[in-house]
Amino acid sequence: MDLGQMVVTFATELNTSFWRFLWAIAALVGFLWAGSAILKMARASRFPGQSPVTFGDILPLLILAAIILNLSGFINNVLTSIGLGTTSYGPLSYSGAAAVGGRFQETVNAALTIAAMFGGYFCIKGILLWKKAWGGHQGQGEDFVWKGIVHAVGGAILVNIPRFLEYAQTSLGIAW
Repeated sequence: MDLGQMVVTFATELNTSFWRFLWAIAALVGFLWAGSAILKMARASRFPGQSPVTFGDILPLLILAAIILNLSGFINNVLTSIGLGTTSYGPLSYSGAAAVGGRFQETVNAALTIAAMFGGYFCIKGILLWKKAWGGHQGQGEDFVWKGIVHAVGGAILVNIPRFLEYAQTSLGIAW
C-alpha cells in the first residue's frame, strides 16, 4: 500500500464516523449550555440573595446553544450566505482533480475530504470563541468575536472546499 492509498483509505473510513462524532459533541455542548442557562435562571429565582439574572445574561448563551446544537444547519446557512450552496458532509469529489488523472485523483479528493473535516472542527472552535467572548474573557487585547467569525466562516468554506475551489478557479481565470 502506497501513501496515496493510505490517505484515501483513511479519509473514506474516518469521514462518516468523524461527522457523527462532531454532531454528538456539538449536541452535548449545546445541551450543556442550554441547561446551564436554565439552571442559572432557576437558582436566581429560588435562592434569596442571589444576584438577579438579566435577559442579557441568558439570551446569548441560549442563542449559542441553539447554534451549536444545529451545527450542520449553521454550516449550511453560512455556506448559503456566502454563495457556496449547501454540502453533504460525505466524501468529496472535486471536478478539478480529474485534471491530474489516474489514481492521484482519488488522493486529491481524499485530501479535500480531510480538509473538510478540519473545517467542521474550525466551525465548532469559532462558536466556542464566541462563548469565550460572551463570558468576558478579554485578556491581552484579543478580539474573540472576530476570531470566532473567521474560524466559523473559514471552517464552513473548508467543509465545502470543492465548490470554493471551482469558484476561485473561475473568478481568477486559473487553469489547472
